[in-house]
Amino acid sequence: MVDLKADIVVIGAGFSGSLLSLLLKRIGRSCVLIDRGTHPRFAIGESSTPMANLILEDLARRYDLPRIAPLASYGTWKRVHPEIVCGLKRGFSYFHHTLGQDFRPRSDHANELLVAASAGADDADTHWLRSDFDQFLADEAVGEGVPYFDLTTLESPVPHGLGWELRGHRQGEPLTVVADLIVDASGDGGFVARHLGIGPHPDGLQTRSRALFSHFTNVKRWQDLYVARGGSVADHPYPCDDAALHHVFDGGWMWILPFDNGVTSAGFSLDPDQFPLDKSVSPQAEWDSILSRLPAVAEQFADAIPIVPWRQTGRMQRRLARSTGPNWVMLPNTATFLDPLHSTGNALTLVGIERLVEMLEGSWRRPDWINQMQRYDDLLQQETGFLDLIVSGSFKGFREFERMIALSMFYFSAATWSEAERREERAVRGSAFLSADHPDLKGALIQSVSEIGDPRVPTSEFVARIRQAIGPFNRVGLCEPTKLNLYGV
Repeated sequence: MVDLKADIVVIGAGFSGSLLSLLLKRIGRSCVLIDRGTHPRFAIGESSTPMANLILEDLARRYDLPRIAPLASYGTWKRVHPEIVCGLKRGFSYFHHTLGQDFRPRSDHANELLVAASAGADDADTHWLRSDFDQFLADEAVGEGVPYFDLTTLESPVPHGLGWELRGHRQGEPLTVVADLIVDASGDGGFVARHLGIGPHPDGLQTRSRALFSHFTNVKRWQDLYVARGGSVADHPYPCDDAALHHVFDGGWMWILPFDNGVTSAGFSLDPDQFPLDKSVSPQAEWDSILSRLPAVAEQFADAIPIVPWRQTGRMQRRLARSTGPNWVMLPNTATFLDPLHSTGNALTLVGIERLVEMLEGSWRRPDWINQMQRYDDLLQQETGFLDLIVSGSFKGFREFERMIALSMFYFSAATWSEAERREERAVRGSAFLSADHPDLKGALIQSVSEIGDPRVPTSEFVARIRQAIGPFNRVGLCEPTKLNLYGV
């Protein structure tokens, strides 16, 4: 029989819950970490961004986590933690395909987009092999004295004073935890939503996609196939495979994230209207069917071998009506999920972790706690709506790639501006991720999404409006025609 009391119980020991537990220890809050599974385990959500790395670096410095700090860039990660598998991510690479036709490079690079995120490998972002990354963070939490219970099933939480009593079993042994606050980091497990009856947000989400994915060995490098088809990489700001590589086409896109151990994460994110899920078709058969319509990508995967069981989902999106209550809070990766496009998920979750830790430092058990919790939810809902517009609009633009490129500049301009503000120590604490609460930027984004598929709006006019709208955030020359869709640091 295990019987514990703590300030906070964290549900879910993925990267977010384990990292949060470490931070709670640093600010003097007692916590218990509980997970229904165990490590190591397969997971996606594997791509970092400059903003994600900046937040991770700030958290490690501010809360004295010297073993975590090296994970904020590829160079220090490889030097300090070579035992944790990762991959090199120099930027974001996009290549547009027409279904049923081979890919043909163009001299004007009109069917590609490369956006660099680092000057070189040393300061680059990373792909996280989540089985390694998550286990490392969970082990760090245990090493710091956080009580951790894996393979644990929990019953519905019962109110206990101003907090909660949670009862469950770990491999047959009874477990009881009394805590003042529940933090739900369970992702799609949705512990709080299930047990407290938190339903979907009334505004819903415009993004609609489902996924088919695995991990592979023997995936060819896209640059080799690109050059073999006559493409020139002389103007590319970085090797296009050292990135989050996106193959986009009408109705969906594919991600390709290579790790340094020869394993590649790859999968399709598909519009279910154009690619409806047929459960009578095996995942392998569906994979082969889609590749048959993408000849160049099929060649890239001609020798590929899936090494983990296929995952085939229904619609992936979720947005819960609330992410906070007086004595419970969800991390962003639990309260909402959109789509892996543009790699926003991990950065948004780290924003939420940073926010919550600051709240627990400064406001917990004080009169302004409820207001702070409401502010947390308000910001997350605004950020979810903003990102939903970008992702859903991008799906609409996959058919006409020039428009999709233009719409993506809302993300890249806001991201690079936010990164610079943080680096230069001008970022306002508590501001919205990617300036999602900026009314003019959001208004222009709403208009652009409404027009992206409208043939009455000329493409040149569509692009010009976006160039003007992102002007106050555009520090890196985005939407500049002379750059030919190739953006260096």
